[in-house]
Amino acid sequence: MVSPLSARAALVLALSAVSACKNQAPPAAEATTAATEPSASSPPSSSSGAPVAVATDSAAAPARAAESRYSEAGFDLVLQPKGDYASGKAAEVDVVLSAKPPFHVNDKYPYKFKLKDAPGLTFANMVVTKDSVKFEPARATVPVAFTPTSLGKHTVSGQLSFSICTDDKCMIEKRDLALEIEAK
Repeated sequence: MVSPLSARAALVLALSAVSACKNQAPPAAEATTAATEPSASSPPSSSSGAPVAVATDSAAAPARAAESRYSEAGFDLVLQPKGDYASGKAAEVDVVLSAKPPFHVNDKYPYKFKLKDAPGLTFANMVVTKDSVKFEPARATVPVAFTPTSLGKHTVSGQLSFSICTDDKCMIEKRDLALEIEAK
């Protein structure tokens, strides 16, 4: 059974997700949300009857292992190498989000990639924010700068917070990403 407080929090997040489609930035909430189909018993909708994004309880969701790529109904997401890697030399990987029609990337959402500490790697920033993201209508690219501090294999990993929209709904998502690189 959903408590009134949980239902109210879900409604606030859902309305903020819909507002993102209207070129307004959503609040800086950390809750995981996803667009879902309404159930027959309690269909969520705004006062105008438009579909809304519905919050999901991240504690109830099963934990997923970090991957270097995802291909889902509305988007493809990949953490990809960029060039060769050498100990002591500045390097990058790119996080690339590609929206699939009818979706587009939501350039009003406060994108961020939160990196995890990694032995043998020093990051320019532990959180890459929207200021660094390159936006196109169907694509967002997040450059992640780092320097390998030792030879060998290392893992670049973190969590991307992002949003994609259609004309009538937005999805606010988070995905854990990881990529093994080798510094020579």
